Amino acid sequence: MWNDIELLVNDDTGTQLLPIGLGHECGTALYQVDTLLQITSSEKVSVNPQLYACSSKDGSIIVVDRSVALLDSTGQSLQMHIQFDTNVDVVGMCQEKQFLVVGERSGNFHLIHIPSKQTLLTKILVEKSSSDKTYLNLFIEKNSANAGIYHMFVLTSNGFFCIMCLPLAQTQEAIEKMDMITAKKLPGQIKTAFISTQGYHSLGCQNFVISHSVNKINLIIGGEGDYVLSKWEVDTTNNLVSVQSFADSSLIKGVVKLQVFDNLLFVLDTENILSMWDVYSLTLIWDWPLMQIEEFLLSSESDSSPVIWQGRANVKLIVMTVPDNKQMRSLTVSAFPSMQLLYSLEVSVVSSLVQSGIGTDTIYFLEGINEKHQIPCEGPVSIVVMRSLTEALPENRLSRLLHKHKFTEAENFAIQFGLDVELVYKVKANTILEKLASASVGSYGHELCLDLVAEAKENLKKIQDSQFVVDYCINAPWPLYETTQEMLNYAKVRILKKDDKIFAPSCDVAPVSITEVLRAQARLTTFYGAFGLEKFSGIAWTEFLNNEDTFKNILFQLEEGNFSCAQYLWLRQQADFESSFDEKMLENLLNAIHFPVPLKELCLWLKNVVIPFVRRVVPKGQKILAKWLEQGARNLELTDKANWPENGLQMAEIFFTSENQGEMGLTFGQWTPLRCGDCEEVHSLKKLVNDLQELINLHRKYNCRLALCDFEKENATTIVFRMFDKILAPELVPSILEKFIKPYLREHNLHKDELLLQYIKDLLERCCTRSTSVFETAWEAKAIAVIGCISDTDLKFDAVLQIMHGAMVPWSAAVEQLVKQHLEMNHVKVKLLQESYRLMEMKKLLRTYGIRDTNLLKDKQMIMRLVKYILKQDTPTSLEDALKITAAYMLPTVEVYILKMIDLIDKERGEESLTLLKSLTLGEAEKVAERLTVWGTLVLRHKADNPEEHKTQMFMTKTLVEILKFLLSIQKDNPLKKDECEANLKMFETLAVLQEDFDIFLSVEEFRNPSLMSRLLENHISSYETVRSLSKSRRVQTMNCNSEDGKMKNRLTESRLYRLALLLQLSEHELGEKLALRALDAGKIEEAVKICREFYENHCNEETGKLLFSACRRLCRMLGSDVPMITPNDMNLPALIYEMACQAATVCSPDLLLDSLELCKYTLTAKEIYGQCQIENYGFTAKTSSFGGDKDPYEEWTYDDFFNEDGIVLDPQIALPVAYETINVLLPVHENKLYPLDSTSLANCAFIKGENLLLPASTPMCAVLQNLMECSQYELALRLIVCLFGSCLQHGISNNMDLSLSEQLHDVLLLAETKSFLIALKQKCTSVIMTTILTLLHKVFNCRLVDHNLALGYCTILPKEDMFNKLWDVINNTWQNYRKVLAVALVGAQLANQYGEAEEKKKFQELVTDAEWGIQLGKFGISFETVFRQPPIRKKELIRTLVQNAKVETDLILNYCSTFMLDSDAALQLCIETLLLQNANTHHAEDDSAECSEKQPHSTLLARALEIIPLLKSTKHLVTSLSGILYKLDPYDYGTIEIVLKVMQNADEKNTSIQVNQALSLLKHLESYKRISPPVDLEHQYVLEHGIPLSPAAQTRLPFHLIFFQTAQCFWNIISAELSEESFPTLLLISKLMKASLDTLHMSAARHVFEKKLKPKIFEMRNTGYTSVFNKETTKTVQTIQSYLLSIINPEWAVAIAHKIAQEFPTGPDQIQALKFCLYLAEKWVKNTSAKVDSREKAELLQKKLHMQYKRSATENVLITHNLNTGDHLKSIGKPANLIVLLYEHHSIVQRIKNPAGRDYPDIHLAAKEIAEINNLDMNKIWDKLVDKWLCPSVLPSEKTQEIFGDVHEDEQLQRVLYLLQSRQMDYISRMLFEITTSDTSPIGVTQLTFAHRSRALKCLLYLADTNTVESLFKKPIEKVKV
Repeated sequence: MWNDIELLVNDDTGTQLLPIGLGHECGTALYQVDTLLQITSSEKVSVNPQLYACSSKDGSIIVVDRSVALLDSTGQSLQMHIQFDTNVDVVGMCQEKQFLVVGERSGNFHLIHIPSKQTLLTKILVEKSSSDKTYLNLFIEKNSANAGIYHMFVLTSNGFFCIMCLPLAQTQEAIEKMDMITAKKLPGQIKTAFISTQGYHSLGCQNFVISHSVNKINLIIGGEGDYVLSKWEVDTTNNLVSVQSFADSSLIKGVVKLQVFDNLLFVLDTENILSMWDVYSLTLIWDWPLMQIEEFLLSSESDSSPVIWQGRANVKLIVMTVPDNKQMRSLTVSAFPSMQLLYSLEVSVVSSLVQSGIGTDTIYFLEGINEKHQIPCEGPVSIVVMRSLTEALPENRLSRLLHKHKFTEAENFAIQFGLDVELVYKVKANTILEKLASASVGSYGHELCLDLVAEAKENLKKIQDSQFVVDYCINAPWPLYETTQEMLNYAKVRILKKDDKIFAPSCDVAPVSITEVLRAQARLTTFYGAFGLEKFSGIAWTEFLNNEDTFKNILFQLEEGNFSCAQYLWLRQQADFESSFDEKMLENLLNAIHFPVPLKELCLWLKNVVIPFVRRVVPKGQKILAKWLEQGARNLELTDKANWPENGLQMAEIFFTSENQGEMGLTFGQWTPLRCGDCEEVHSLKKLVNDLQELINLHRKYNCRLALCDFEKENATTIVFRMFDKILAPELVPSILEKFIKPYLREHNLHKDELLLQYIKDLLERCCTRSTSVFETAWEAKAIAVIGCISDTDLKFDAVLQIMHGAMVPWSAAVEQLVKQHLEMNHVKVKLLQESYRLMEMKKLLRTYGIRDTNLLKDKQMIMRLVKYILKQDTPTSLEDALKITAAYMLPTVEVYILKMIDLIDKERGEESLTLLKSLTLGEAEKVAERLTVWGTLVLRHKADNPEEHKTQMFMTKTLVEILKFLLSIQKDNPLKKDECEANLKMFETLAVLQEDFDIFLSVEEFRNPSLMSRLLENHISSYETVRSLSKSRRVQTMNCNSEDGKMKNRLTESRLYRLALLLQLSEHELGEKLALRALDAGKIEEAVKICREFYENHCNEETGKLLFSACRRLCRMLGSDVPMITPNDMNLPALIYEMACQAATVCSPDLLLDSLELCKYTLTAKEIYGQCQIENYGFTAKTSSFGGDKDPYEEWTYDDFFNEDGIVLDPQIALPVAYETINVLLPVHENKLYPLDSTSLANCAFIKGENLLLPASTPMCAVLQNLMECSQYELALRLIVCLFGSCLQHGISNNMDLSLSEQLHDVLLLAETKSFLIALKQKCTSVIMTTILTLLHKVFNCRLVDHNLALGYCTILPKEDMFNKLWDVINNTWQNYRKVLAVALVGAQLANQYGEAEEKKKFQELVTDAEWGIQLGKFGISFETVFRQPPIRKKELIRTLVQNAKVETDLILNYCSTFMLDSDAALQLCIETLLLQNANTHHAEDDSAECSEKQPHSTLLARALEIIPLLKSTKHLVTSLSGILYKLDPYDYGTIEIVLKVMQNADEKNTSIQVNQALSLLKHLESYKRISPPVDLEHQYVLEHGIPLSPAAQTRLPFHLIFFQTAQCFWNIISAELSEESFPTLLLISKLMKASLDTLHMSAARHVFEKKLKPKIFEMRNTGYTSVFNKETTKTVQTIQSYLLSIINPEWAVAIAHKIAQEFPTGPDQIQALKFCLYLAEKWVKNTSAKVDSREKAELLQKKLHMQYKRSATENVLITHNLNTGDHLKSIGKPANLIVLLYEHHSIVQRIKNPAGRDYPDIHLAAKEIAEINNLDMNKIWDKLVDKWLCPSVLPSEKTQEIFGDVHEDEQLQRVLYLLQSRQMDYISRMLFEITTSDTSPIGVTQLTFAHRSRALKCLLYLADTNTVESLFKKPIEKVKV
């Protein structure tokens, strides 16, 4: 299997190519040969492979036997590699590298999608050919009209296939969209045709080629037989193929290969002769009989054009010749047409040209070679390589040879072609230079480095260019110091020799200077001195030599800490950077110095070298140096504290002690000025030197160690303070003062006592300003000790005062004792002490309240603030302490009491405040109470913003009420104050009630303002109305919120509003009146109605009636004027107005009664109009029947068939305003005063002078009637017109009872107008009433339920002669409305009966009958139109329609047949068949009703059919008909088949030829099964034969007929495709039912489950590297397969299929388990065949083979598991004992002994044990033999190796013995080794032991056993044992 592909890169990348030796080259042209890739086989090659390759712009395809590799266009990337089952004949690629076409030798033709590596199509075009190749050639052509369509032409020996119209572009698009279903539909779209050529090429075809013409493709086929060439034309547009011309076999015998070039056809015949033909006429033009050609290829450069002969000068003919005697071929390149040989290359016999297009610059070919890369090769080739030939110039060839480092060939090539040979030497030298560079980083060994040096020396001698040699010697990274020195000397000698030559150098070459060599030698000396030999390497030396920035190198060494190296480099290379040295470089130098450098060495270097250098070169750099030295000296305090400050002084003073040419910084101990001595940096450094000297003196002389930073901040005085601070114990103060401090004071002329007092002040200041603990009193003890050292008494008292002021309160015992001690003394300053002591007491008091600042007691205002603060603390003694402070500072105590009471009131402790008030004297209490009243008045002015402040004010107001009550009780002698107190008390009580009950917080001024109180009440009324106007849900939400906030009192209710009004002196009647009027004015109907209702319910009197009447009139005016108002959604306002009018009529006064009644009448009409505005329809409510006396009157009047007019719904926005405007006109409002019994309504009022009340009523009356009639509300309009006419008539007649009197009382004109108005109104009303009645009559007839009585009444009004015509017109125009026809017919029958018309009555009765049937059948959706009003004989036409309707019951059919005297038996049979076939997919023509009927469940159809069967007289015809129907049913329609079978079973089972029970059982299994495979071809054939379309259920169901009625072969054809792990139980039951072979079923199931579930897992396991495929899922699958195999009765079949499955597993644990199961089955077979000799021998033979295979596989698995599967080990699998020996000779054992800490060593012991267990070997015997072999060898070692022979770490055999023994018990191996050590004969073998053997055993024993074990064995100490 050629499966290992290695890609090689061309020379341009510099990658190493495959070292393959090429054959001999010759020719006038020069070609570059490159190897692009190699292909090797993982198996041993027995025969040479068959090679084929083709190349195009899309890439290359390489075929080696069954292996196909696809490369990209660059040839550097492998896109796909596939292995096929048989050899590959043809390949092709198309659609932009998306699809690969492969034709196998087996006949399989594949279409593969390259990106997804998915095979879209596999098809066998022809069976395997008897010849060598099945497919001879393949061409893929793109359709010129559609770029996405391709045509393929495949050549075979008998003809060619035309595969047309491949939609690969659409397929690619479907794959990109992951629509794999569409992609796999490709087979259905391919058009394939085979064109036979046997009539022309009788001996077969060999090859063909394609040439193009317009919209057509020409195929030229070459073959053998009567004709050797034939030309065919393919018309892709019309899909036509025709033959055009031929060439017979008279000129050539056969054709092998063809190629078209322009109008020429090149032909290679069977005799290996190349000839040239005309492509159009197929006539021979030329041939070349002297050339024996096996393959050829025409090629031209990419930009050449083959149109004319002049353009063919660059065309080349590439030829692969016939093998010669040496089994070698020649690949030749010749110029065409001259055939001049340009190039020739010997290749192996296994070679092939890569087929490519004409326009190519590179020639590719495949070549087979052996493993040693030899040409020619003996035996089959083991490697296939792909090479390329590229034409090149000699210079390019030389460059390639040099690039490949083939210097010997390059040298010969250069000499041969006269090129520059010295270039070869130079390139070789540079290559050696690269190797030396690699050697310097450790990639080469020492010996190889020396060889490279020698080679370089030898090569340099050949080079004449001295400049190159010198540069090479200088710049080469020589590996050794000695070599570098030698090569530099050699360069020096070459320069000197060149200078001695006579001739001068050429002008264009720079003269070679010896300076560079001398410079390099100097650098080499510097490197040696700075770094030494140990750090010398080629890279290090090269970098050092080429480093131009020597100063940077010094900096690097300083940064790395190599101080001595840096010093040396400075001295050697100072001259290199001296001229360029500047201040920046000085800074870099100083920054690079790290202070871990020894300070002494650093100072010497800086003093003697650097500082003088800087002063001489960069004088300005002294500032930088001085600053750096100062900082460095300061840093030493942190980095080297142990030697501080001496080390800092040492470093700082070198600047001044360093010598300078002619200048000294410090001479004879005195400072001398320097040039830069005036700069700040130098002065700072000088000061540092002085400070350090003083610091050293202070430490050494006065024992005071200070930090430098602290010392610089101090003066002489503060230094004394620091001396005191250093004293840790106060007891040591006097002694240290005498010993150290006083000498310092004397030296600096300081006064002792003043300084001590100053120290105490400083100590107090420092201790008081810093945060200290209250328990920290160390400073006090030190201060007291210092006071004891003060001699001056005044100063001592001052010190005590300082301590008193600064000490922490409360004082410590020591301070207290100190103060008391000095208070007892007799001194002027004792009073100051006493005052300070009192101040301390006050401080102590304040500190209890956390007050430490005593400055607050200096101001009276601040003292009162402190008093207030103390009272706020609310401690038991706070009042007492506050009084103490006020008494101490002589402040009034009343203020304290006021503050205390205010604080108690703020804290809501009113009882305590009253108690405190009552405890005061009367005068104090009166003052306090009056002040508190004023305070409360002021507090109430502040408007509270939150509930807490409200609560505080409420409590304050209540408390003030109690205080005022107490104040009133003590006011007995002063009436004025008493009255004032009572007024204040009443006011505060009222304010308290408003605060508590109404949450109203008013100030005193606001309470006394009447206008403000009035506005407050108005606001609350508005708030109350707002609350009332909220919706119920909003009110509930508000109540919840208020409840949660604890403010339920704020919710304003009606009772609270009346209570508030009472407080504000407003009566209940006035408030109610105001609320009602405001509600009506605001248009809030609900509130106004509620107020009216409450007055009606609680105050039912005449005033309430007037209020109700006025409210109703006001609402009517609002509705008539369309005024906006707020009404609830569920309020029927017209009904409510009518209700209120009725209530007003019941309670009103007699004067208002007539108006109220008139208002009730018209508001009722408005209510009914509003009812017609609603959508509800109450006219068609369902009713229940009642009979006789049980009939409910309410039900009779509500649900009887009375007419209820169905008009257009009125628009309330139009109808209501007009209606109420009419009411307003009929009940006008009069501004004049009404007298008793006067009325305002139009019907009851008197004429008004100068005003006709009837005229205004005309317009709204007409409007409302017109609106009702336009909306078809004629019934309501009829009622309203009668009422309106009555009111108008009453108004006119009531005022004209006596005409003479009326003429006297009223104006004549008014009377005339009234009379004419009434006459006109009468005429108009009469006309409208008649029109309305006629319209209502039409509505009655058009109503769904006709009111027959009302219609009959209307009919009697009309003339008789017109009545019957009217009825028949209605009937004729009604047509299909059977209910209306029935109603009209019934009325007509009654009317005819009433008039005595018998003929008319009969017609109407027949019409009633037809209408009743039309209604009844219409309920089932059956049209009665065709037979309506037709003779009875026509009624049988509806029988089929009745039968096919699922809703029609059998009784109805029988009734229908009985009614029209039809045969019922035929109808019932038709009914059964129709029911059963209703859901069947028969595709027979049905009538429209059947097609439109909805499908019913099969159970329903079956039940109905079973109910009909007993009604039949005979079932014979039914069963016969159903049997024929069963065969015609859709085989996937289980439901229909089942019900047909059950009907046959129920009807007459004995007469059926079908096993109904078996069929029903099969159906039961099939229904429970879901199909998993698509329908097979047999199913398609069945449905086509029976004319049944393939049902969609075929995708999920199995065909019943093909399983039940067809043959066993048909059964297995369907079942085998359905086998799976899930479907097996059901298929097993089906097989048992159909009596099929269960062994066949189990075998197929096992094979299918393995292929579908386990085999893909095996491939995935191989790709991912896993060793086992078993997991939780696959284990279950394996168990299922095993259960199938165990269920097979035939044991031979079971073993065979199990062994086949086991072979599919790769070597590993899975295959082992499979083989174990095979052995189990074989053993079972052997046990079951004991009686049959032949079968038993066969079973035992198979069992033996399986056992052998199991052992080999298990052994190989062990090797793989332990990573020991090498070639030698795998070869020894058949000999397990030898394999174990090989394992113990594994190289890892020696490595394990030498390096026990190593990892990844294989466990040889475990592997050997497992192999022994598998192969039943005795591991102990093998161990003993190996120990005896390696521990006691028969051949004694020689004297030379005697010492090594017994060395454990050098003797490999001894190491293997140690490893062997480590696996055994220590007790056993110790005794065994002891016996070998002390015996003459080996206990584990027959070897005679020698001293060397015993010594080796002793060494092993000492190595393995511990000391105690050895001593216990030898009974002597270990030292003696070793001796």
